[in-house]
Amino acid sequence: MSPSAPRPQAMTPLRLKKFIIPDLVSHCTFTLRINRHRKQITTETKKWLFKDGNLLGQKRSAYHGLNAGLLTAMCYPDAGCPQLRVCNDFLTYLFHLDNLSDDMDNRGTKSVANEVLNSLYHPHTWRSPAKVGKMAREYVFFFLTSWRTLTDISAV
Repeated sequence: MSPSAPRPQAMTPLRLKKFIIPDLVSHCTFTLRINRHRKQITTETKKWLFKDGNLLGQKRSAYHGLNAGLLTAMCYPDAGCPQLRVCNDFLTYLFHLDNLSDDMDNRGTKSVANEVLNSLYHPHTWRSPAKVGKMAREYVFFFLTSWRTLTDISAV
């Protein structure tokens, strides 16, 4: 650097006062639709999720704010009621597992994973005492009993 060259100025961090989020909805070229079975499957899934006191207090309130039934109904607007119910139960159960794992350390997460995976892989022989394992097993049997109807989803 020559003695006559100006010295570089220290960069000062910019303080962002606002930012603009693009309006993605206005760019949608398709009609937003909601499955007509939304209310029914939302009610049925809530009964299943809240059965035996699975969620109480703040966690139960958080589920109501999730609107998983609406999300599922918008993702699958043409699905029949049984198909939508299986999808909604699965989505709801995944959100439930995610919420459970937020409050756990590695050992707790591994324990839940073992309960869930054993219930899914061995639904006829594995008997989990944990509610999360029982729910996984119930989901498998609901899915298996609905499989004939579920294969019709491609015709929708």
